[in-house]
Amino acid sequence: MNKTKAEFKKKERGLSGGKRIAAKIATVAVSILALFLTYMYLSNADSAARDTVPVVRVKNGIPAYTILTKDDVEKYDLIKKEFIDKEMILYENAEDEVYGKYTAYFIRGKTVLYSDQLIGDKPVRNEWLYSLSGDEEVVTIPYKYSEAGGDILLPGDLIRIRVSYEVEVPIKNNAGYNDYGGDNVNPNSYSRGSGAEKIVKTDILFGSIVVKDMINSNGRSVYELYKEVMRLDEKQRDSVMRSSEFLSSIKPNALLLAGTADDMERYATFKATVNSSNFLITILSRASNTIGFDNLPTLETEVRSWIDGGK
Repeated sequence: MNKTKAEFKKKERGLSGGKRIAAKIATVAVSILALFLTYMYLSNADSAARDTVPVVRVKNGIPAYTILTKDDVEKYDLIKKEFIDKEMILYENAEDEVYGKYTAYFIRGKTVLYSDQLIGDKPVRNEWLYSLSGDEEVVTIPYKYSEAGGDILLPGDLIRIRVSYEVEVPIKNNAGYNDYGGDNVNPNSYSRGSGAEKIVKTDILFGSIVVKDMINSNGRSVYELYKEVMRLDEKQRDSVMRSSEFLSSIKPNALLLAGTADDMERYATFKATVNSSNFLITILSRASNTIGFDNLPTLETEVRSWIDGGK
């Protein structure tokens, strides 16, 4: 009996040792497999990193409408799997697709170039000047933003401008007051008992004249500022237009008006003979907008909503 028990225990110890060996073998095998898979992954990753596509990248930030040369760009090895947009410009095509082209808008430094970021010809600034008729002239007049439509008034709008000024007229008699200035005379301006009276007259300076552009406090064209921001992609445009700098830059303090020679002579005479004036600007129908910048009303609506939202 004792012999049988001893043999059984010996056999049991032998089996346990075999299992331990098998477990060790399995552990080693799993470790080897893990190392192999890790090696394969790293090897493939290294291969992918070495599998690149040479594209064009700008070295430093470049302003809008700048002609590009070889010194402005560099070769950049882009991982092939990241080359997902055919609009990216290959470095081998830089001679034909980059050099001598203009930037459509500001491009940040270290940015991969896309074909839609470049244009063949430098855009004409203030192109409306080229479409003026032979008898049209442009004049700049001061503009009080808060008193003449605020941010409603846009390039292309038709406006009417009235001017009020003082003139002296003789008194014919002391018995009453004759009509010295027609319907435009302010009767409250009369002072009794003097030989001459100062009366306030109001005349229409421009019956209907086109706002071709607006000038901000820095002398920049508001129309061109709108055009520049329209060339940005949607994300950049949203960021720029919400900035306080942009909202400030599109606030005009002067108007560029296109009128006839007669309009300008009347304005010149008025400036030469009247020491002080008060402009009253009213906005006419937009049915005959002459600039036709379709995106301006949309942009203006968005900007105004952001301004209102910040109040």
